Amino acid sequence: MGAPPARFVTLMLALCLPGLAGAQSTEKLVKALTSGSVAVRADAAYALAHRRDKQATRPLLKALAREPAAAIRSQILAGLANTRDPLSVTGLIAALKNKRADVRAGAAIALGLIGDKRALEPELRALRDSSAAVRRGAAEALGLLGSKVAVEPLMRATRDTDWRVRLKAVTVLGGFGDKRAAQPALSLLHDRYSAVQSAAAATLGQLGDHSVVPGLIGILGENRPRERFGVKFFAANALSMLGDRRAVPVLIKGLNDADPFVRSSAAYALGYLHETSAVPALMRAVKDKHVHVRFRAIQALGALKDYRAVPMLAEAVINAKDHEDLREQAAKALGNIGDARAVPALIEAFKDFDEAIVKNAALALGKIRDRRAVEPLRRLMQTHGDATVRLAAHDALAMLGEKPPPLHK
Repeated sequence: MGAPPARFVTLMLALCLPGLAGAQSTEKLVKALTSGSVAVRADAAYALAHRRDKQATRPLLKALAREPAAAIRSQILAGLANTRDPLSVTGLIAALKNKRADVRAGAAIALGLIGDKRALEPELRALRDSSAAVRRGAAEALGLLGSKVAVEPLMRATRDTDWRVRLKAVTVLGGFGDKRAAQPALSLLHDRYSAVQSAAAATLGQLGDHSVVPGLIGILGENRPRERFGVKFFAANALSMLGDRRAVPVLIKGLNDADPFVRSSAAYALGYLHETSAVPALMRAVKDKHVHVRFRAIQALGALKDYRAVPMLAEAVINAKDHEDLREQAAKALGNIGDARAVPALIEAFKDFDEAIVKNAALALGKIRDRRAVEPLRRLMQTHGDATVRLAAHDALAMLGEKPPPLHK
């Protein structure tokens, strides 16, 4: 039988000898990198990768040049990245020309993690490497290096033949926040791969360029196959980040989308945009069959502070059959709205088994400032078993202009 795969050996050693990295000196581990045993080299590389000892930099670079096992080379590169040692930069730049694509890709990422500006030009060259894995690593590294010199090369990389490179490039461009990337990202909304479409939509939200709003609206308004719903979710988020009111009609329509994640994203966006015309549609969404849609709808109604939602939210806060996160969010929403019609339901919520709901009901009553809450809040403060609830009742009484009794532990 041949030797077991290096990844298997590394995993077994990590499970059986978890203290080995701390038990051996760096000097012994470096020596082990020259062992004829795959298992010994794998364990030494794993240990050094997690040690962050700069004494290992030169030995790791030497080991990288001679190591035949890809899994061990990966650990060596991780060790070089983790040391953050400027001494490794020259060797890693040289490794970008290694005949092995996995070494070039790992070196590209390691240089990005180290963050040394000497790597900028070599990484830009690596963005044109014959291997898609290397190009993807270079794109990631350029994002970590943070130089806007990389923006135009990354824009060209959004047209790469490999979808994973396009995905990485458009994602990195979002982090730069440079509006020049808006049109390349917009074109990727119609990429063959849904992951690329979604990443492009997310990036468009980050760039702050309102010229892309019609394109995002068009995506959100489409009837899409099931596997392409993700881009609609991110398009709705992007429209909320851009804060453009042209999106309101399609976001309201999005509350009826076939995909629950699109509906929840649309609800959140409408709350973020403070669009009161959406209140009736959001109230209907509170009855949605999916809990995360109901949650976002309640959250949005609280942000909009519209009095029309009070009866429905008052019902939601005491609905013991629904999820506790929804009841908690309803209590917060009622506090934000500040309508006294909510007082009886909020007092009733003191009976809830969930301390977070009781706490937020108390704080909501403090915001509403209705005198009917004074005695229930006093009793809550004196009798509830949870200290955070008692503190909330104390603070609510203070908001009502009362002098609360002393807190007991």
